[in-house]
Amino acid sequence: MVVVDRKRKAVQPFFPSHMMGVEFWFRVVVFSALFVYCGFIFLLLFVDALLPFWSVENSPMPALLQLWQNPIARAELAESVWLSVATASITASLSAFFGIPTAYALSRFRFPGAIVVDTVVDLLIVVPPLIIGLTLVAVFGQTRTGNWLNETIGFLYTPQGIVVAQFAVASALAVRVFKAAFDQVNPRFEQVARTLGASPLYAFFHITLPLAKNGLLAGLVLAWARAVGEFAPVLVVAGTDIGKVLPVQAFLNMSAGNIELTFVVTTLMVLISATALLTFKRLGGQVYIW
Repeated sequence: MVVVDRKRKAVQPFFPSHMMGVEFWFRVVVFSALFVYCGFIFLLLFVDALLPFWSVENSPMPALLQLWQNPIARAELAESVWLSVATASITASLSAFFGIPTAYALSRFRFPGAIVVDTVVDLLIVVPPLIIGLTLVAVFGQTRTGNWLNETIGFLYTPQGIVVAQFAVASALAVRVFKAAFDQVNPRFEQVARTLGASPLYAFFHITLPLAKNGLLAGLVLAWARAVGEFAPVLVVAGTDIGKVLPVQAFLNMSAGNIELTFVVTTLMVLISATALLTFKRLGGQVYIW
């Protein structure tokens, strides 16, 4: 008996000895594009890794050491890190609170207007973040309901505005990941549970959620990382005084000529993004639009 591992994919060598003609040159083109593109990305990452150790402004000291000797810059960086982590955590929690039911509905039910809802969710992924920020300013500044919410809760130029701006961008991506997680869970498990007397609520919390747990956690991580890296909507909605999250801090210091802090923030953001992406992959998260 021959045992076949269905999880193991068949891997072909780059250039088998029997390959000739068109197929050979096809693979040459494909792998050339792969190596050039990956080389470009690795070059960017390599430069990002070296930025804190470069000397700036004709100073013999690297940027990281200059930052360490500047207490004001260190305080600004610590404040930006805390603000980014706190607001992104709230944003990720809100994305899970609203995104999990939304993704479950899109995954399991067919209802009138479902394609419209699905398209609207995708629209927030492709619309430029700056446009989303300008739209939020218009909503809270020019509409009656938005004005009431802004006067009651306070969204424009407040920490709450940072969360709203991050949520508007990160939530759509979270819904995509959550939906992919639910799509991978066979609906028959819920149906069997229902035939055995389980309520829809019990089947959801005790059958579907545990099976989709890794994918949902991956979506939470991706939403958090997307929120941490958000720049344009935060700048527009919260301003430069309140909205000093890491990307805004990097922009302000670059504009003011504080290159050492800009370099350190750039490398820190790359490390955060890489860690979040590795965690996302480790949890088995998937993203797809259709």
